[in-house]
Amino acid sequence: MSATGPQPLPKTLAERQLRIPDRLRWLLIGIAVAASLYLVSPFITLWRLNVIVVNGPTSALSTVVDIEAVRDQLQRRLNKDRVSTIGEVSDPFIDWIQDGIRRHGSEALTGTVTLSWLRQLLLTHAQGRDGIWPAISDAFFDSPTRFRVQIGQPTNPQASPLVRAEDAQPMPVQLRLARTWLGWQVIAASY
Repeated sequence: MSATGPQPLPKTLAERQLRIPDRLRWLLIGIAVAASLYLVSPFITLWRLNVIVVNGPTSALSTVVDIEAVRDQLQRRLNKDRVSTIGEVSDPFIDWIQDGIRRHGSEALTGTVTLSWLRQLLLTHAQGRDGIWPAISDAFFDSPTRFRVQIGQPTNPQASPLVRAEDAQPMPVQLRLARTWLGWQVIAASY
């Protein structure tokens, strides 16, 4: 005869520890790491952009800026019938484009929208050796493949007219980044 003592009661569902199979656990860890890297990747591109803007050379911007795409987005913005990633633009920006069209004609964007122009535009917000990084006031995803950045604070329309010109802040720069096979690249710039 076998002696059978009292059998322990099975644990209730609430008392049981959740046991995830090893394969599923590693899959979830892999997905979490990949998602984290993806969320951080546009900020790494911004850091690279900052280093290049501060230290130069201007030609190195081509690794993080698709200047042809920037020109294309500006061309789309000028054409009311086409969709552009550039949102609202400031009056000084429109004046700058019109001045470029008067000077250069149909090749205005090719002559004025260059890597040097973009570098100078970003340097208006540079803060010493820290560059543009401290001036970034907004940066977030518009979609899984688009990232928007605002560098500088928007000007207050109710600011006193007595503010001296040298105390005025430059217009905030708007950048749009797109995901490519090679990483994130700037595809649009405006202010």
